[in-house]
Amino acid sequence: MYEIRAARLNDARALAEIHSSAWKTAYRGIVPDTILDNISADERQKRFEQALSEGREENFLIFADGKPVGLMCIGACRDEDKDDSCGEIWGIYLLPEYWNKGIGSYFMDWGLNELKNRGYKKATLWVLEENLNARRFYEKLGFEHDGRAKELTIGKRLTELRYEKAIE
Repeated sequence: MYEIRAARLNDARALAEIHSSAWKTAYRGIVPDTILDNISADERQKRFEQALSEGREENFLIFADGKPVGLMCIGACRDEDKDDSCGEIWGIYLLPEYWNKGIGSYFMDWGLNELKNRGYKKATLWVLEENLNARRFYEKLGFEHDGRAKELTIGKRLTELRYEKAIE
């Protein structure tokens, strides 16, 4: 059905195109247009090349009909209040033209199974409070807001909510 594999350094361009395209669509109306309009695949490609070459992130690609259409970054939970039994979906992005086709759910199931296979008992993720589409998607998959929130600035003040799900 779909192929999923670890991203390699020569995948940095595909990662960048997916990431920048998803950001520009998902965050329109949430993040200021001046920020979104200045996001480029070229700039993102450099960031992915650096992260992959330094081993700072574990990125995976999902392919539909041989084309890379989504990326996911997973690993240990980065939050200080969580112990080592908690993994994290650091990010998941699909090309917008592949939204609402079941690929995101398939990819999330794979990611949660990957975290479970690594011995994690729970998975967390952070989502912008205003990103109602993503929040509905995560809630449909059984994630719940655990009450934690943090502020960040991306052209304006935004709130991120932490979601959690047991994966035992």
